[in-house]
Amino acid sequence: MLTLIIERPVATCAGVFGMLCFAAYPLARDRSLLLTTYLGNNLGFAAHYALLGQATAVTMNVVLGMQTLVALGFVRWPRLRWTYYALIPVLLVGSAMTWQGWLSLLSTTATTLTTFGRMQANELALRLLMLASAPLWAAHDLLAGSLPGLLADLTCIVIGGWMLLKYVPAKWKPGQQECS
Repeated sequence: MLTLIIERPVATCAGVFGMLCFAAYPLARDRSLLLTTYLGNNLGFAAHYALLGQATAVTMNVVLGMQTLVALGFVRWPRLRWTYYALIPVLLVGSAMTWQGWLSLLSTTATTLTTFGRMQANELALRLLMLASAPLWAAHDLLAGSLPGLLADLTCIVIGGWMLLKYVPAKWKPGQQECS
């Protein structure tokens, strides 16, 4: 993984940009900023994976980027939801066309979780599903040898988990009992 930094500096730079956006998106306080930051992650990692020859991961990040753009308009134009739904088969066909075994399975499953997460109007559900995709991307990045990706995923898991705790209702927090 460390040789990537020396042997492919442009891929590393694209990955670092994606990493910073991915690590930062859980800190966003509202849906619009969260999704805009996530779009930077999609673009950075699409370039990163393209330079590493990871076709399915590129496809997943491009589809996620298109979905993110559409999801940004959901609140203002609810009919955009149909465009978002239409992109789900594109995700599946793209995965099938670029299949690379376990790497494709991990990136496609992670992308599917994110896809369903962004369809949620409830911010807690949005955060839970998007956070659930991070361990799958971490496994993908470990197998693909992407240090920026792996660092982004681990950072996202920590920050996303911390932010999630801020959104969980008090009665659901461990160690606290429900008042009756």
